[in-house]
Amino acid sequence: MNMSDEDVQRKLRDLFSDERMSVGSTLNPEVIVEGARRRRRRRQLTQTTSGLAAAVVLLAGGVTIFTIHDKDNGAAFPGGDQLTMGAASSSLAQPGPGSSAPPVSAPAASTNPTSAPPSSTVSGGPVKPPKSSAATNPSTPRKVTTGALLTPAGFGKLRLGMSEEEAEAAAGPLRAKDWRQACVYGYVEGAAVPGPTSVSLTEADGITVINPSGAVHTPEGIGVGSTEADILAAYPGGTKNGNAYFAPINSVSAYRIALGNDGSVLGILLTRIEQSCQFS
Repeated sequence: MNMSDEDVQRKLRDLFSDERMSVGSTLNPEVIVEGARRRRRRRQLTQTTSGLAAAVVLLAGGVTIFTIHDKDNGAAFPGGDQLTMGAASSSLAQPGPGSSAPPVSAPAASTNPTSAPPSSTVSGGPVKPPKSSAATNPSTPRKVTTGALLTPAGFGKLRLGMSEEEAEAAAGPLRAKDWRQACVYGYVEGAAVPGPTSVSLTEADGITVINPSGAVHTPEGIGVGSTEADILAAYPGGTKNGNAYFAPINSVSAYRIALGNDGSVLGILLTRIEQSCQFS
């Protein structure tokens, strides 16, 4: 049963004024009542503070529990603020009753459509693009076909390895004979050869060198005007000695290709690989 301040004050006055108590007191009833009021306000304030603290603890625990991940499916429940924001977004996104959703406008068409560039024209019609020419393979030598053909076997009716008697029987008498040690030198001309041709021979090996005096070319297209690159492309095994290339053709014969100061071919002769006569 709660008593008001007035009731407490009245009871105290009656108590202290009762003559039966025969107790003299110097205490003022007003002071006692005021102290009781202070104690009551202090008690109420303590109860209010305790209630607020408990409310804060409960609120924090509720937020923590509300955001705990679901153990079963691994999803996280959204917090209160997230739910409020989601609800606000939903309310903004959904049209209210009696209103219609704003129309969705289609994207504007491009005002500058890309078009193919017009083809160039001349008075006679459209210009056709030039045809691309095939690239020249640098390893392919430039073919020379001017002059007579000098083969790995011989020139005209002359053949490497012919004896002096066989050579004269095929091409006529050997002219301007010259004997130097074991070698015989001379030349032949006439219908049996495309042009005057110097030769050297030995008794053991027969004709060892055939050296035409005019322009000749080989079956591989090397001739007067060919370059060193052409020679190496046609005869990869060729070796250079001074101003001439020695290009083996087979196990028996080779070409000796003389070069000019500009590196181009001046003349070609045919020789046995193994021979001791000089080039005439």
